[in-house]
Amino acid sequence: MTTPLEWIADIAPTIDADNSTDKKNRFITIAQNEVDSKLFSDSNNYNLAIAYYACHLLNLTSQSGEVTGQLIKEKEGDLMKEYSSPSNNSNIDSNSSQYLVMYEKLLKARVPNFYMNRGN
Repeated sequence: MTTPLEWIADIAPTIDADNSTDKKNRFITIAQNEVDSKLFSDSNNYNLAIAYYACHLLNLTSQSGEVTGQLIKEKEGDLMKEYSSPSNNSNIDSNSSQYLVMYEKLLKARVPNFYMNRGN
């Protein structure tokens, strides 16, 4: 069985390298309190869900404090980035990350009706 800490190393090598083991373990604890183990039939998928959610939280802590939407345009010359806003796409949470999206996909595969309206 793969532990959440091992999953983080596999799915998010940058987050793994940029954060101490102690910090990752603290965020894994937070994620364990947020993710219901009863929704996952096996402990490996539960640990993967924990890792995705912990990566999402760690990713949020690395942001500069600005809340942005999903990156929709990026230009290299003269460095331009454009983000969507909630008004551009109401299905995108402004605090979303690729890890939260993967967590939601994993959860939706187990509880399809729960995420019909993003958990509402």
